[in-house]
Amino acid sequence: MSKYDPLREHLARLEDVVWAAKLDDVENILGSNLPKSAREHRTWWANSGGSLVHQNAWLDAGWRVERTDLNRDVVVFRRLRIGGTALAGSNGTARPRVREKGSDAERRLAKAMPALRQPVTVTLRAEWTTLGDLHKVPCSATNIPQGPGIVRAVSLREGEPSSLIFPAVSVQTCYSRLRKAMKEDGPEKDSSLLVSLGLNRTTPVECDAVKLGNAWLLTDGRGRKANFEDQTERNLVAQLLYLQELQAGRAAQLLAE
Repeated sequence: MSKYDPLREHLARLEDVVWAAKLDDVENILGSNLPKSAREHRTWWANSGGSLVHQNAWLDAGWRVERTDLNRDVVVFRRLRIGGTALAGSNGTARPRVREKGSDAERRLAKAMPALRQPVTVTLRAEWTTLGDLHKVPCSATNIPQGPGIVRAVSLREGEPSSLIFPAVSVQTCYSRLRKAMKEDGPEKDSSLLVSLGLNRTTPVECDAVKLGNAWLLTDGRGRKANFEDQTERNLVAQLLYLQELQAGRAAQLLAE
């Protein structure tokens, strides 16, 4: 990248035909000082191009230096377009026209923004698959999905249902870990898991899951199936299910995957 690319980009964005710039303005655009020769010699501002990187900056943008007044630290650029080409210099050598990417992109973006700022409704439709009583249904049960999904474990707290929501790479693995933690002879680390979840080994717990293919993300009535193979999307669905529990007035906790 050339030191003078910011000047080229600035000129390409301009819609004016003439730009009279103070040398300080040019330095502000470059983000660095001009060389001493730029303030002392008019030839530095010639339109020769070739291997002179600084001159190519304005020539490539379709501009040329029309005049300089170094006593006043002013340089005047003029856009030069003839027959769809930009002239490189006074000798009339044609240079390829450079598309004004900046201004064109800005106009297109401004045109697109009103539609993007319209109100939007994003909802989730999910179907729960019953896994059953955590104390009674074995991990090998045929209704326990092996693939990714969202697991919900529901227990009673102060007589009211309370939900734990788990996004899971494998529903079966998640269910298995919870079931092992419930066993009297389960590992100590699993006992710690129960404590962190606010459960104990005698707590009645019912489990269900949203399995792969049973969740749809809907935006303004148009929907698609949620991709549970993708961790980000799996976590998004878990968050929406968690919020739904809260909106229904139930206590809930969202667990990290």
